[in-house]
Amino acid sequence: MNEALLIIDMQNDFAVPGGTCEVPGAHATIPAIRRVLLRFRELGLPVFHVVREYRADGSDVEITRLAALKEKDMVVPGTPGVRIVPGLEPEAGEYRIVKPRFSAFMFTELDLILRRKGITHLAVTGTQLPFCLRATLFDGLSLGYRMTLITDASSSRTEEIHQANIRDIRDAGMDCVTVDEYLRGLAAGAQTPS
Repeated sequence: MNEALLIIDMQNDFAVPGGTCEVPGAHATIPAIRRVLLRFRELGLPVFHVVREYRADGSDVEITRLAALKEKDMVVPGTPGVRIVPGLEPEAGEYRIVKPRFSAFMFTELDLILRRKGITHLAVTGTQLPFCLRATLFDGLSLGYRMTLITDASSSRTEEIHQANIRDIRDAGMDCVTVDEYLRGLAAGAQTPS
């Protein structure tokens, strides 16, 4: 199988209630993401934990977030907020990619590793859909990957925003499926002889 899983920004500052930059609904997606993660582990498929880290001085943050970073620390290396949420922690052999921008592909080694491993299809989960997931999905598509958004293993600030982004992503030709739908397809693919 030539699939990999991306889990994006499921860090304490974003996905734990009371986190510095909490995304409403992100915490509720942890069990859904974990279902997909455990299946990838069972099948021995690559898992990429894609995270944000901002230097405390703001020198590597997007200009649109610079003011917010001056008001409060967010995903600063060495702080509890930068850690991946309980239940989704990486295991040995899984990848941790630090992205300096919204897209997991921009200024990272993600594309290089995926190509070296022969990966052609990416399942995308995490938070939040209109920014980091969306940028990653469209960049992945532009780079020639088959991209799948797992809709109930991702989150946005509101359901209205979530559904509007799903429509756009689907209209661009990417798959948008639930965890159950994705796992059924993954199981079918795992049974197909290579």
